[in-house]
Amino acid sequence: MGVKKVKTEKGFSYFYDFQIRRVRYRGVIPEAQNQKQALEAERQIKNDVYEGRYGGAVKDPRLREFVEEEYWAWAEATKPRSLKMDVYRMKPVLSFFGDKRLSEINPFLIEKYKVTRRETPIVYTRKSRDKTVTWSKPRSSASVNREIFLLSSVLSLAVADKQVVISENPCRSVEMPKEQSRTRYLLPDEEEALFSVLTGRRAHLRQIVDLYINTGMRENELLRLPTHLVDFHRNVICLKNTKGDIDHEIPMNDQTRETLRALVSKAQAKGYTYIFTNPATRKPYTSLKTAWDTACRLAGIRDLRIHDLRHTFGTRAADAGAPLTAIQDVMGHSSIRMTERYAHATDEGKRRVVEAVALKRAVVVKIASKKAVGE
Repeated sequence: MGVKKVKTEKGFSYFYDFQIRRVRYRGVIPEAQNQKQALEAERQIKNDVYEGRYGGAVKDPRLREFVEEEYWAWAEATKPRSLKMDVYRMKPVLSFFGDKRLSEINPFLIEKYKVTRRETPIVYTRKSRDKTVTWSKPRSSASVNREIFLLSSVLSLAVADKQVVISENPCRSVEMPKEQSRTRYLLPDEEEALFSVLTGRRAHLRQIVDLYINTGMRENELLRLPTHLVDFHRNVICLKNTKGDIDHEIPMNDQTRETLRALVSKAQAKGYTYIFTNPATRKPYTSLKTAWDTACRLAGIRDLRIHDLRHTFGTRAADAGAPLTAIQDVMGHSSIRMTERYAHATDEGKRRVVEAVALKRAVVVKIASKKAVGE
């Protein structure tokens, strides 16, 4: 705050930066040749502010106001796919920072939020006819990071708006906790137990699990798959505008083709646009969380998310020796680094690594022995 001398392309310029009644005023003083002149100009500007003759005031809204008035419209236009998740993650952010003005949000406050959220467990409740069961689990660093990333997006938008008070994003000064990569995937014995409960009114979930494991699709890609994007002539699934706004194709193996042939025929017979359509709304399902959690509980499987079936596809493909670049294309990864985590992810994959070293060493020893005999 105050007068600051800054080096520019044409030499040096003096800038003023001060607050009056929580409103920030800043700008350049091009006429000032030295600090004395700059301080005098700043004093005059302050007088003009007090007397109401200065019109360059910038806004310092509360975070809640800025989110409602600016951020949601921007997010809906630029990243509509993640809007639903942003709404969910924004709740704790606004609960903590909502009444703070943008100029009051600083790295120390963000650090406090990070610690508080990390120490707040996630609480689950399941209600039945005769009782309510509640349990909890620790909140992951990844979960907290996503919330801070969202706050950072809001503050970056505010920085880009020259009429808003802040000139830099305080989130950039906060060190983010390291995230532990999740390597959970469906084990063979778990797959057997899971399929044993996917019968009767849960039989449709078995088809979804089959497609997950055999295609590696994301949940929204699978649940919102239109019938016309399944190309039986070319034997591929054509995915449009997926994560990262890219299109890619997934080849169908025999099991996938058989499953989709039955699902597409059924959907077309009922006049549905999407393969997995809620008959009550005639719209695609948006989530399988409740049905999935119930199936895992009945099968005795713990800590397995439905997205882990996508990891199962990637892990099994890598274990089978498929090229990582091919796995990347099928799974729609924007970077090969995202695909590399599937290489040697299972015990089988790790075992092949050490066996390969042992095999190489055996060859070297054999050659050395022959040379010794020859001598």
